[in-house]
Amino acid sequence: MWPPYVANGSAVLASRLKWRHPVDFGRNFVDGRRLFGDGKTYEGLAIGVFLGTVVGYLPNLLHTTLTLLDALILSVAALLGDLLGAFIKRRLCMPRGHPAFPLDQLDFILMAMLVRSLYADVPVEYIIAASVVTPIIHRVTNIVAYILRLKKEPW
Repeated sequence: MWPPYVANGSAVLASRLKWRHPVDFGRNFVDGRRLFGDGKTYEGLAIGVFLGTVVGYLPNLLHTTLTLLDALILSVAALLGDLLGAFIKRRLCMPRGHPAFPLDQLDFILMAMLVRSLYADVPVEYIIAASVVTPIIHRVTNIVAYILRLKKEPW
């Protein structure tokens, strides 16, 4: 499940770009609130999918468990899960950057596993392990991103 972690974690690198284009084009949903918000950009999606696919695939050079196509699918699914999480947060009137446990921590990995389960076996042990380990990894990587000034909040 390395590609979803890389994809989700690397999308934040787009915050360093001078110009970013929000996925929702600044549009609101029928409830009057933004679809996703300014933090979800095409540049972040592109960076996340690219790095999630390429870097996420690298461990397979040692022990093949995924194809490059699998890495691409998992990366895209992870970022779609993250978009879904942002959409839900906006519906719950949560501002950008507001912590929402466990939504922020599990949306991307659970979506990736759901999509993977549509065409391959995903053992229940993987789902349980990811549900326990991912919030810890998420917290540590967000603190590092905050220290590196890639994020405005350490959560």
